Amino acid sequence: MTPLLTDNLPLLAYGPNGIKKLRDLILELAVRGKLVPQDPSDEPASDLLKRIAEKKMQWVVEGKIKKGKAVDDAIPGISYRIPSTWAVASLGQVVEIVRGITFPASEKSKEPESGRVACLRTANIQNEVEWDDLLYIRESFISRTDQYVQPYDIVMSMANSRELVGKVALIGAQLNQPTTFGGFLGVLRPVLIEPRFIMALLRTPGARSALIDSASQTTNIANVSLAKLRPLPFAIPPLSEQHRIVAKVDELMALCDCLEARQADAESAHAQLVQALLDSLNQARDAIDFATNWQRLAKNFHPLFTTKASIDALKQTLLQLAVTGKLVPQDPGDESVTVLVKRIQAEKQRYLAESNARRQKNMVINSLSEPPFEVPACWQWQTIDDVLHVTGGVTLGRKLGDRKLLSKPYLRVANVQRGRLEMEQIKEVEVPEDEVGRYRLRNGDLLITEGGDWDKVGRTAIWRNELPECLHQNHVFRARAVVSDWEPRWAEMYLNSASARKYFAGSSKQTTNLASINMTQLRACAFPLPPLGEQRRIIAKLDQLMALCDQIQTRLTQARQLNEQLASTLARRALIEESHQAPVATDREVARTLLAAEITHRLHSQRTFGQRKLQKVIYLVEHTARLAAVQGNYLRDAAGPHDRQMMSKVEGEMQKNQWYERIERETVGHAYRPLPQAGQHRQGYEDVWSDEERSIINRVIELMRSWDTDRCEMTVTLYAVWNDFILEGRPVTDEAIVDEVMHRWNDAKLRFSKTEWLAVLANMKKHEILRPAGFGKRTTGGMLSLPGFE
Repeated sequence: MTPLLTDNLPLLAYGPNGIKKLRDLILELAVRGKLVPQDPSDEPASDLLKRIAEKKMQWVVEGKIKKGKAVDDAIPGISYRIPSTWAVASLGQVVEIVRGITFPASEKSKEPESGRVACLRTANIQNEVEWDDLLYIRESFISRTDQYVQPYDIVMSMANSRELVGKVALIGAQLNQPTTFGGFLGVLRPVLIEPRFIMALLRTPGARSALIDSASQTTNIANVSLAKLRPLPFAIPPLSEQHRIVAKVDELMALCDCLEARQADAESAHAQLVQALLDSLNQARDAIDFATNWQRLAKNFHPLFTTKASIDALKQTLLQLAVTGKLVPQDPGDESVTVLVKRIQAEKQRYLAESNARRQKNMVINSLSEPPFEVPACWQWQTIDDVLHVTGGVTLGRKLGDRKLLSKPYLRVANVQRGRLEMEQIKEVEVPEDEVGRYRLRNGDLLITEGGDWDKVGRTAIWRNELPECLHQNHVFRARAVVSDWEPRWAEMYLNSASARKYFAGSSKQTTNLASINMTQLRACAFPLPPLGEQRRIIAKLDQLMALCDQIQTRLTQARQLNEQLASTLARRALIEESHQAPVATDREVARTLLAAEITHRLHSQRTFGQRKLQKVIYLVEHTARLAAVQGNYLRDAAGPHDRQMMSKVEGEMQKNQWYERIERETVGHAYRPLPQAGQHRQGYEDVWSDEERSIINRVIELMRSWDTDRCEMTVTLYAVWNDFILEGRPVTDEAIVDEVMHRWNDAKLRFSKTEWLAVLANMKKHEILRPAGFGKRTTGGMLSLPGFE
């Protein structure tokens, strides 16, 4: 592994999905010739490929493979440079591929009876072959010897879900019994080549993507055909180097295993420590005790709350402390709860009489739930039915006859989350005109979900007039307060707390995967009622503490994003060859001029192409193709990023070589006119830049071909700021990028609105090539003299 990676192993391993990404990177380095040094004394891969071809021809003559399945002579291409001792081949050149047989159900058995052989299926193909759940097929059904697996065969899942298609496992050196394979599998039989190197090739992210993209798709199944599998291109090293690569991969994968185990142990210990300290908070007797424990916890915030799970656990603990009366002290001056209850009961009777609400059965005493904890002396235990009026919602699919119907928006279970409403997808329902008032929501109504999966039982949120008018579905209960000074947040908090969730889980009707509560169970739910004044103090205190949790979560997210960006940058740089740069002997000015000449040659006939666009294309190809020989010094000026000195020199050189000259347009701006030697730069251009570099340059030119000047400027400006952020180690967000462009670049950028900048940035994210990696130098200049900055 390169020093760049070994020096930054913790950064790579402990980021989001770090170990998996590290394994992927090891495989990518392995198959590009960057994991072990090359040995000039090794037999070249080209000679190995000749021996493989001879061996396969011998098999054809001997009848081991069918004639016509020999590999095509066409040499495929790859997108990266390989060592000189390597060669490029298609998969079909180096392995023999045999597709499995689809066996009729009558031939399958789970018992190893006489006359039957073991049969692998897709479920057996995991990271290794799993031999403990085999089917058995009648031996007489197998017509060819190549339909039995052999030692060191690679078994591939060729028909499976999109995520699993192309998965491979290696048959070991020993087979305990004759074994065939089913129709959804294929066997890749390496010819004179290291099977584990082929395994590494097929497990790289690039190969996995190629397999998935080439697979034909049905509703649930992706299928890899032999016609798509055989031509897949790979770089093949000398056989001796294959052995060295495989040994190094094994060593590094073992290191990943150790890191993974150590990380799991650390995460487990961290979770136990966090839980122990949160338990100490839960054991607080009152608000004073809580304050003492909180101060002790606050001293260790940074080392403790370093994961989303730990912050979520802290939030749940604070919520539970809030509803048990331990966050704030009680105040004897508050209105008595007894007075509050009498007022609620009186108002409820009046509300029921005036609203003509449907009468509900009185609660049966033995159906009431037991209080789950003790409350402060000035609180009382009531039920939901005592303090709120609970009703069901609109029943869908009823026969409504010829009644006059109105179409109204309504809330479903999916819209009601814990403590918030999801309003992005609101459906409408036809409801009789005379029923609209019964189901219409009012500001402050509580919405409580009936059920679904376990997390959906009793989810509670408050309606805050998000729409001018809205109803609720019958699977979403409505709980309405009847006193004007009622605080709905208190009920929302309690119903989302651990205590209420435990009640709902214990009372709900349950099937294998689903649970639900009915209205009677909801009305009978025990409900802690503090004085109204204390409710408001608790809510204010909880909001303060939850805001602190959110700040920690934001910092954690930003740190993780930065870690991920830095790790991605390291990984990309590790895959860039040192030889990827232009030859040292090539003069920088010559390299720049040849690049500018190629761009101008390709785009000069475009109406949108001029000096500004040429500069933007040069900047983008320098950074996307990582052309160290260009190395522009880009300023944050009005039309930037811009290197005036570079542009002046390349334009002068293009005119001197009689390739192109810059001219004034009749309207505004500049264009480039071909001169007698136009196009004669090509040989020099191909000598300076590698095939891979020219491939990326071509992609950028074609991407930008039809863009007008403004789009070029906006895209490249955003790219430059994003790239600067990565170079500086700053958190990257859309808001931060656009803010930097509009307020720390040049006031000329304000001619585009924030909405326009965000739209261009969103479009950039659709193209992998327009995602920076922190290459090159930071742009310089800029200004802070815009309105609002001093």
